[in-house]
Amino acid sequence: MAKGSIFGTLSGKIGTVVVYERNGKQIVRSNPEQRDPKTPAQLAHRMKFSLVNKGMSPLNKIIKFGYRNSEKNYRKLVGVAYHTAIVGEYPDFALDYSKIQIAEGDLQLPDNVTIKAEVGNNIVSFCWDPQMANRSQPGRESDMVNIVCLYESFPVAENLLNTARRSDGNATIDIKSKLGLSDEWNPSELHFWLYLSSNDLTQNSDSVYVKCR
Repeated sequence: MAKGSIFGTLSGKIGTVVVYERNGKQIVRSNPEQRDPKTPAQLAHRMKFSLVNKGMSPLNKIIKFGYRNSEKNYRKLVGVAYHTAIVGEYPDFALDYSKIQIAEGDLQLPDNVTIKAEVGNNIVSFCWDPQMANRSQPGRESDMVNIVCLYESFPVAENLLNTARRSDGNATIDIKSKLGLSDEWNPSELHFWLYLSSNDLTQNSDSVYVKCR
């Protein structure tokens, strides 16, 4: 029979105290009442936090690549999205993916980025202006065009690196094979970002969000 109690060694919650053993001694401490009032503000916070974590988790590794030369990281961007990318009123919150930037850098982005989906052919086509509008901002015709695809309800995301060159002005991807989709896909569930990288991978551009309409 262990020391510390006429009943032997005790452990667990007993009334308003918790009993446990440490280094051969029996410890008794008070067990504060666990409060979970679930106020509307707390419930809203939990829902927003869950929504942004679930929505952004497929982009984790992609964001690390897109922010390679930045002090920002995935957790910081989740925090930014919590405050800026959630729309609606509790309990009808939604994540506005257009508010999420998955890459950052000084490289010049192309103008007039557009997108078109051909569901029957499983193709999504992108177009952009191949000419650089701002000569004071770094960029070359040979810069690599990267396209990020996210299928919201699956959820799955892919970073399609070096899909084309800036000078090409367009790119076409087979969305079904790239995302590994086995069933028919819905363009409204797809989110895309386009950004550029230099050939030596030392520079990125900011990302631009585009969506099938």
